[in-house]
Amino acid sequence: MTTAPKIESSDLTIEQVYKDFYAVPDYQREYVWAEDDVQTFAEDIYDEFYTEKGELVPDSEYFIGSIVVCRNGQGTFDLIDGQQRMTTLFLFLCAIRDHLRTLGADASGSLDKMIADTRVAEDGTDARDYRLILQYEDSRDILERIADGRVPTSAAQTDTTSMRCIIDAYRVLTTFVVDEFSTNVAEVRKFFATLIRRVKLIRIVTPNLSHALKVFETVNDRGVGLTAMDLLKNLLFMRAAASDYPKLKDAWKRLTGDLDACKEKHLRFLRYFVMATSPAFRMKSGKPLREDEIYEWFTAHAGDSDLNIEGRPLAFLEKLVNAAAQYRRFAEGKASDGTPIRYLDNIQSLSGKARQHFILMLAGRHLPTDALDTLAQQLECLFFVYTVTREPTKAFEGVFGDWAADLRRARGREDVEAMIALRVRPLLQAKSSDFDFAMGALTASRIQKYRLKYVLAKLAQYLEHVAYQGALASADLATYLDGKLEIEHILPQNPGAALRASFDKPDDYDQWVERLGNLTLLEKPLNPAAGNKDFDEKLKAFAQSKVLLTRVIDSMDGYGKDTTLKRALELLSSYSSWNSETIEDRQKQLAGLARKVWLLDG
Repeated sequence: MTTAPKIESSDLTIEQVYKDFYAVPDYQREYVWAEDDVQTFAEDIYDEFYTEKGELVPDSEYFIGSIVVCRNGQGTFDLIDGQQRMTTLFLFLCAIRDHLRTLGADASGSLDKMIADTRVAEDGTDARDYRLILQYEDSRDILERIADGRVPTSAAQTDTTSMRCIIDAYRVLTTFVVDEFSTNVAEVRKFFATLIRRVKLIRIVTPNLSHALKVFETVNDRGVGLTAMDLLKNLLFMRAAASDYPKLKDAWKRLTGDLDACKEKHLRFLRYFVMATSPAFRMKSGKPLREDEIYEWFTAHAGDSDLNIEGRPLAFLEKLVNAAAQYRRFAEGKASDGTPIRYLDNIQSLSGKARQHFILMLAGRHLPTDALDTLAQQLECLFFVYTVTREPTKAFEGVFGDWAADLRRARGREDVEAMIALRVRPLLQAKSSDFDFAMGALTASRIQKYRLKYVLAKLAQYLEHVAYQGALASADLATYLDGKLEIEHILPQNPGAALRASFDKPDDYDQWVERLGNLTLLEKPLNPAAGNKDFDEKLKAFAQSKVLLTRVIDSMDGYGKDTTLKRALELLSSYSSWNSETIEDRQKQLAGLARKVWLLDG
């Protein structure tokens, strides 16, 4: 009688997981997570362990799913499922280590050993090996370079898509660590300890590849346990008359359909619904209700007159359904009547994960479109000011929950403007000097690429709006964000030796290349004409650009006597040469323009 091969399943911390060695086989899909995926992954972990005030929550754990592996003949686990998360975690460890080094602090020996360690080679000698290696061709050696601390400053033209994704992921995670913990070495170390000891996954070890693939298929086809959403549905059916069951079923389908259509988490919607509609959204602790407290909250408030789950469960569900329909419109960048609200789309361009503002949009969903448009514009400014000054936006949930009461009482645009003057403007003004400093020091390496393009797009859009009185400028920021325009480095990223030597500060060339003052937007067809050429050659390409932000770098002489146009162009200078002084001058001008774009000047 033969013994069937055994499948082992273990509940492990990240610290335990990275005591072993892993390889992503060459037949596996390459690393494909985009910047938004990585940002969401990092923020979800942070949100689980930190309060809105940035205080570490004791005892909680966070489960990130499962990985499926099988042992190969070299003492390594082949990753069959979970390589996106495992690669991102590996990059997270590298980002933490590198930030500690930047601060002049040594990473712990434990951290170093989770990235690479020695083990016995085939010949019996000690050999240094990485905890995770990528064997598919498109990865080349990018992960090893990052693990060794040899991080590319940017992706090269010869890099594969997978390499670019890995470089971008590392930069997102590095920026995340800097944004959340700044120069506080002790807090960085605490986060590292929390990450490796309180983030958990299930590792499923199979005896061979065929078993691994079967387990992978089963795990991904298996359902999940009951959530607060399921329990709420059950509560409604328990309170409803049997004759209303068909209506409840239909309404519930519409509710989940709208949430799924806008890819919203059901539990987050329920939280935001409570925070938008009820003044009692805070629990006894004084903090906003958490996802694991949602069902408890609904059962405790089932008899409240504004909910009346006990007496009229179907009517309550219809409120939820209507709110979900509005939520979907907001997620699509539209008002209740379907009119576009461009500022909602802008917030998504700034931060694809941002959802907190929907608390206020839900609270004001009864308002006319012009009032919602005004509100959304101010919220976009608030989000960007906090983002660029590296202030956490997590606390917005509780703050917006408190502000929601003002919007529930509001009846029109004047009421919204009064709320903005009372609530939003003081926060913006408090960050005024920090904003000036952040914009004056902004570089490509201090911000994610998609956010950098958002910044340039907003500056370009505003300049053209002023210049043409809105006649020729697009109201849609997507016009500037689409793939037809690319971020252009005026001082080229990859110069020849002669061009680098001709720069007035050649030893600091790479730092000046990254400055906001050295960046603009350029149409993709014009990019080859600009390339890595000197300033005089680039001006020829810039002169052909339709982007005013780029055209004015050359000269303002060709724009006639149009006083409106000239007034707009006076916001930015043209240049006949390009060096550190002109880059600094343009950065100051862009920082001044930014105050108008994001309403710091009122």
